[in-house]
Amino acid sequence: MNELLDRLVQVAAALLAVAAAVALIGVGNSLGLSAIERTRESALLRALGLQRRQLRMVIAVEAIVLALVGALLGIVAGVIFGLIGTAALLQESDMDELHFAISAPQTLGVVVAAVIAGVLASVLPGRRAAQASPTAVLAEV
Repeated sequence: MNELLDRLVQVAAALLAVAAAVALIGVGNSLGLSAIERTRESALLRALGLQRRQLRMVIAVEAIVLALVGALLGIVAGVIFGLIGTAALLQESDMDELHFAISAPQTLGVVVAAVIAGVLASVLPGRRAAQASPTAVLAEV
């Protein structure tokens, strides 16, 4: 039973890595589209005195918030599905009792990885938004 559970955890970790890569691309695309849609707003903020570094920071904070919300929803869903799986395993096995446990360091590691992924996903959209010339963008009708 331990070998089976270990193998299932390894498969789940591999699937998590693939899902994280897809999520990183998705967050990057969302931020890129958001930066394109808010080109005029970003240019107006720049014209009012917002520095390029500050604009990149705004986009990075947005990415971090998106990543944290996604990570927290994923953790909640994982705990719920884990409880359901643990209960099903207890009913189907000959074990007297089975303990459901959550690893706090691993969970915290997932949250930290989500924040890092959010920051990485914000680099290109932030750079693109910061490089736009405020006068050129605001002159377009």
